[in-house]
Amino acid sequence: MEIERLGPYQIVGKLGRGGMGTVYEAVHRETGDKAAVKLLSAALAQEEGFRVRFEAEIETLRKLNHPNIVRLFGFGEQEGQLFYSMELVVGSSLEEELRQGRRFDWREVTRIGIETCRALRHAHDRGVIHRDIKPGNLLLAAADGSVKLSDFGIARLFGYTRLTIAGNVLGTAEYMAPEQAEGRPVDARSDLYSLGALMYALLAHRPVFRGKSLPELLHKHRFERPEPVRKHAPDTPAELEHILGELLEKDPGRRIPNADLLSRRLEAMLHALSLGSETLEADPGWFFTRQSAAGSESAGTNPSVDDVPVTRELTPAGGNRGASVPPKSPPAGAAEPPTADKPPPNSRFVEVSEDELGQIEEDEPRPAMISWQTWALAGALLLVGLTIWWLLQPPTADSLYNRIKAETAGGSIASVVRANGDIREFLNRYSSDPRAVELRDFEREIDLHNLERKFERRLKGLERTDNLQPIERAYLEAIRYVRLNKELGATRLRAIIDLFGKPGDDAEPTGQCLILARRQLKKLNKETGKFVAEQLDLLKERLDAADALLPSEPDRAKEMYRAVVILYAEKPWAATAVRRARDALETP
Repeated sequence: MEIERLGPYQIVGKLGRGGMGTVYEAVHRETGDKAAVKLLSAALAQEEGFRVRFEAEIETLRKLNHPNIVRLFGFGEQEGQLFYSMELVVGSSLEEELRQGRRFDWREVTRIGIETCRALRHAHDRGVIHRDIKPGNLLLAAADGSVKLSDFGIARLFGYTRLTIAGNVLGTAEYMAPEQAEGRPVDARSDLYSLGALMYALLAHRPVFRGKSLPELLHKHRFERPEPVRKHAPDTPAELEHILGELLEKDPGRRIPNADLLSRRLEAMLHALSLGSETLEADPGWFFTRQSAAGSESAGTNPSVDDVPVTRELTPAGGNRGASVPPKSPPAGAAEPPTADKPPPNSRFVEVSEDELGQIEEDEPRPAMISWQTWALAGALLLVGLTIWWLLQPPTADSLYNRIKAETAGGSIASVVRANGDIREFLNRYSSDPRAVELRDFEREIDLHNLERKFERRLKGLERTDNLQPIERAYLEAIRYVRLNKELGATRLRAIIDLFGKPGDDAEPTGQCLILARRQLKKLNKETGKFVAEQLDLLKERLDAADALLPSEPDRAKEMYRAVVILYAEKPWAATAVRRARDALETP
């Protein structure tokens, strides 16, 4: 049966349908304001605990009031079915833009990232994690090009574990943080991982990882390193690629810690790359391609009811789109239809004013009746608190840098590894400091050291080798040869460099394996240099002796020539001596 009215709203059209219910476009019968109304499935409402989850979702939405977040208007129940109304955003989602072939440049993606950070900071400050940041949940408003974050339907409050059994996986696999894929507790940094994956997809026009199945995709998020985004979007600045690399770290502790810091990093990058502020102020919607005024509008809302995308074609359900429609006249003898003054039977609706949104609850003040002992205790606690605060203050850039230099004074890789924590902290806090360039070299050395240790464990059979890239597999085989025969190992290392090397190639894993191969080859050449010189002197002496024997004892001399060919034919450094022996054997 078609729905014509929900609470105070007249239904205008259908925006989308999913397994959890339907989203309608609607008009408030008294004010004429448009809204998107989410009507949940009647079957779900009968499930045990569903109403508790619905009330928690409403409480989540009531905590939020921000220009970059779709706003809650109200909620209610009609004939046993639960629904709520949200701000109707006229525009399109990033998912629709990607599906239509839209290409985003790095400035557009940075602007989207900054506005999404502002929304996430507002939510995180109120204890709300989104848990499902993806292109379908970011809307571009046609009116001003602003970004609107929607669908907090699976958001979870910090510490609110009643609604989800530990181990459940909620979210969209292409953009899911590793800890979320494992069913571990998530926090604000999980949303930042998803935002990094989203920005990567906008730049590269493809997800960070692709898989033939959900388990394969989740496994890649947990264990595989993403390809550098500049491989797919060469115009991306190196600093933006570095920021995305930090956001996509597997360990949450190594990611940028919060949305506010990420926003400031992105804004600083735009400023450093001389993106004039006039561009942003004169046209705040410069990154959103407006549709022609003669074309049809597309309406975005708190989009998909679940993971089924919202269909943008409107199915008439009681009137023309975009206008308040009077109820149909009933046939003779029928009951009088509901009006604005007479709501539908068995219904209730609670409007949520803007003043109620975004509030952070505070305890009611109580009269102070404090003894001098309490004041003394409070003073002591204050002193302890100030001491702890002072100890917990982040170090300045100079003090942190000086500490790193002292730790790495030995110059060994072991000393650099010991300073790893301070190096990462400096790069996270002071990435725009000129000294960050030097410390990124240290960071690169640490990554190479860790990669070399991984290859050592693979040689010992302690780590799997079935998921290696071609160059990683070739390097592993070359190292095995080095252990057995240094000369053959050196030959294979040179072949890897010749096959995979090219100027300026620093991409992972190719670039890292090439650096390791060159270092191993240099080390081998240094170790074998003295040995080769001694061997060449010995060969020259034995060939001279064979030449002296040739007139008197030709058979003995030829035996010596053949021995040189047999023993040294496969050794590149002995090629001259082998050629001399073969020439002597071929001479009558």
